[in-house]
Amino acid sequence: MSREVRSRVLLGVGIPLGAFLFLAALILAFSRILLAVPEELAPWVALLFATNILVGCAVAATIRGTRGFVFLVVVLLLTIVGGGVAGAVLGERPVESLVEEEAAGPPPPAEGMPPPPGEMPPNEETPAAEGPAAGAVHISAQGIAFDTSEMALPAQGEAAIAFENREQGIPHNVAIYTEQGGDAIFQGEIITGPDSIEYRFPAPDPGSYYFQCDVHPQMNGSVAVG
Repeated sequence: MSREVRSRVLLGVGIPLGAFLFLAALILAFSRILLAVPEELAPWVALLFATNILVGCAVAATIRGTRGFVFLVVVLLLTIVGGGVAGAVLGERPVESLVEEEAAGPPPPAEGMPPPPGEMPPNEETPAAEGPAAGAVHISAQGIAFDTSEMALPAQGEAAIAFENREQGIPHNVAIYTEQGGDAIFQGEIITGPDSIEYRFPAPDPGSYYFQCDVHPQMNGSVAVG
């Protein structure tokens, strides 16, 4: 390979690489400057440096030969790179500490003071979500069948049935009748599984009754009240 060809290849690789490194150094130095100055002054400092670069480019364009390019490089080195070095020496303003404080959240309340509204005091367990009532009768549906054919309900007050439909995409409910084919005493809301619901209704008089799924009457059983 001739000397002229090698020179062209080196220039073709070296010029873009050098320009990239030079621009990266300028961007890094400029960021150090903006992070070192107070936040309220950062826009004015950026405007000042941009004006300085524009004026330097305009002056460099009027100078013939390579002196204009050298002048522009000197202007950039003295302003941005020099300012970046000074900013790195001075250090950044405490931006990171503010971010860490926000992530950590508000400080804990002083000893003896009540916690802010909506916040639980430290080391105190959060109460568990309420489930079905303790006295509720549990019954579930799966495979087009109830898991039991007998239910017992109290004779006074309010009756509660915790019903779980475990069948994907299949509707079921629990309904209570005086007898098979008789009058309805209570008809629960139909739900499509998988889902659950708690039925509450006034307990009927003591006696024997009949329950079924109104969607699938073959799902049935007896109810003892009393």
